[in-house]
Amino acid sequence: MVQKKGRCLRKRFELRERMHRQLALSLNSRSAQGGMNAAILVAIIAGLIILYIIFLPTAEREKMINENTKTPSGEKSNILLIANPGMLSTSQGLEAEKSIPNIFLVETTNAKELERINPFIIRNGWFDKKEKSLDFVLEDPDNTDNVVLSFTTKKRGGILTIKLNNNVVFESELTSDLIEPIKLNKKMFGKTNTLAFTVSSVGLRFWETNEYSFENAKIIGDITDTSRQESTNIFTISESEYVSMDKATLKFIPYCGNVNDLGALEIYINNKKLVSSVPNCDDPYRQSIPKSALNEGENNIVFKTNKGSYSVEQIRISLDFKEPKVKTYYFEIKGSTFKKIQNGDNDALLTIKFVEDKKLKQAKLDVNGHIESIDTYNMVFSKNINTKVSEGNNFIRLEPLEDLEIAELKIELT
Repeated sequence: MVQKKGRCLRKRFELRERMHRQLALSLNSRSAQGGMNAAILVAIIAGLIILYIIFLPTAEREKMINENTKTPSGEKSNILLIANPGMLSTSQGLEAEKSIPNIFLVETTNAKELERINPFIIRNGWFDKKEKSLDFVLEDPDNTDNVVLSFTTKKRGGILTIKLNNNVVFESELTSDLIEPIKLNKKMFGKTNTLAFTVSSVGLRFWETNEYSFENAKIIGDITDTSRQESTNIFTISESEYVSMDKATLKFIPYCGNVNDLGALEIYINNKKLVSSVPNCDDPYRQSIPKSALNEGENNIVFKTNKGSYSVEQIRISLDFKEPKVKTYYFEIKGSTFKKIQNGDNDALLTIKFVEDKKLKQAKLDVNGHIESIDTYNMVFSKNINTKVSEGNNFIRLEPLEDLEIAELKIELT
């Protein structure tokens, strides 16, 4: 009986084992089939993505590839701020004036003896004929006016003809001792000139001779001295003034001589004509100056007139600058980074690189309202700003106390 029960238990155990093996085989078969299906699905999706990328336009495809190959932002997270401020000028936001000394433009005209002629005789007869020709030079024909020829004659006979450069200026018989000066037309003059004296013939009266004797002959004219009708002055504009200059204005007050005898007042800056007109005398005058007419460094200003006299006073060149160029930059510190700074794991280091060496650099530095001064001759200024920064948004501001040129401003974790 016991043996029969033992055989029954073994049969039941073997049957249970067979059932477990069959179930395991069935599960393994289903798992293998599911894995194969998943692999096929992944392959199909990958193929579709590849086809999509292939058929994208070239520009879009390159953009996608570049975006996927960019350096992760975490690799440069130690740079909190980097900027290139450039030129900072103390002139900005101000107005500067360049003063020019008072000038006097004076037209000076004086009568001057241009040529004195030795006594001479001209005659015309059957058996004796004599003419006179003389040359003289005018140094400045354009500024020579009211030229006259004067002389006296003791002997007079016949018609006297006088020519200037082959142009007849006088043709008449003199009958009196009182001889009015002969006016010579300015349009006939050149640098070198010739006067010719001749007398008419006696005709059939062979026994007579027409004759003139000249004494005290001279040429007189009014000469205008133009050397005092022009004045030149120099003024300078610094590099920082020129860079930050917004506009410039010329200011002056012209006082005039004889108002009815004035020529145009001309003003040039660096050989560029700025003004050419007869101004209202005694009234303040303002004339804008194009920045293109000015130079960094030396500039010249010329006042001149061709007629009359001017006294030009209170001459100033006013330079207006742009708004103050105080540089302000903003940067952000994330919570995790700020904790590192607080715990002393990292330092927030400010570095400023200047362009010029061996020159004093002075500026006001403001980090989140914490103000201190920069005062150094070095090309590089470094400062730990751990206690000045905060979590979230921060700012740093630079205000020059001397003209500065800054190549780089950087805040980084070290």
